[in-house]
Amino acid sequence: MTYTIREARPGDGEAIAAFTEDTFEWGDYVADAFGPWLDDPAGHLVVAADEADRAVATAFGTLVSDQEAWLQGARVHPAWRRRGIAGALDEVLESWARQRGASVARMVIEAWNTAAQAQVGSIGYRRVCSWVHAERSVGAASPVTAGNGGKRVAASEQLVRAHSSEAEPAYVSWSAGQLSRAGRGLIGIRWRFRRLTIDDLKSGARHDALWAARSGWVLGARHGEMFEVGWLETSEEDAADLARAIVDLAADQRAELLEVWAPDVGWLATALRRAGCELDQMSVWAKAL
Repeated sequence: MTYTIREARPGDGEAIAAFTEDTFEWGDYVADAFGPWLDDPAGHLVVAADEADRAVATAFGTLVSDQEAWLQGARVHPAWRRRGIAGALDEVLESWARQRGASVARMVIEAWNTAAQAQVGSIGYRRVCSWVHAERSVGAASPVTAGNGGKRVAASEQLVRAHSSEAEPAYVSWSAGQLSRAGRGLIGIRWRFRRLTIDDLKSGARHDALWAARSGWVLGARHGEMFEVGWLETSEEDAADLARAIVDLAADQRAELLEVWAPDVGWLATALRRAGCELDQMSVWAKAL
């Protein structure tokens, strides 16, 4: 059984959907993402094809900054596994990213997915930091399994839109703090990670996405029914107040769901859990190009 690696085509979508529909207990996102990935001007979607030119594996890479590449969605048909195809796809994406100026490639893997961790470790990636992906409902019903018997209690303070003048103090505080060190200076945006810059906070302020309270700062915005927080800065003493304020902010923005990416620091994870969030542990892996 031989294969070739080539750029993905629109016609590959059906074959990829067929072998990815049962990747996890809940299914998979790759089939839905295939079209947007194919159209991403900053991305590169590749497949491994069998002798009949039918896609039997796929992977996606994109540039998230001038020097940072993000890899995701590596899937191999069960009948084609253990042939080094995932590593071969990765090499193609690394070469593509390197030619475009990237000096590092990263990916995120769930803590429970030891098979994927072993695979990427064998091709030179290393775990650089751990994060929690926190979610909870914030709509009218918003039942949760933790925090005040499942009922949302109003926070003692409110997050308000921050002026661009808040960007520098927020960045300085974060840069010198535990959350920056634990998260290796990264920000999570739609399940992708890259280095945070002060311009991110300035841009957030200009687009009404930087929020401030006595207990800290948050970079977040509503996308559809989800209020997404990819960065925050707070202290151990203030984390509980900020977590509750984030829940209130999501509700005030009329979101149905709240999603928070946060470095896996014990006191911050505890604050998010007590605010009613369900947490999944993730790890970011990186490789120099």
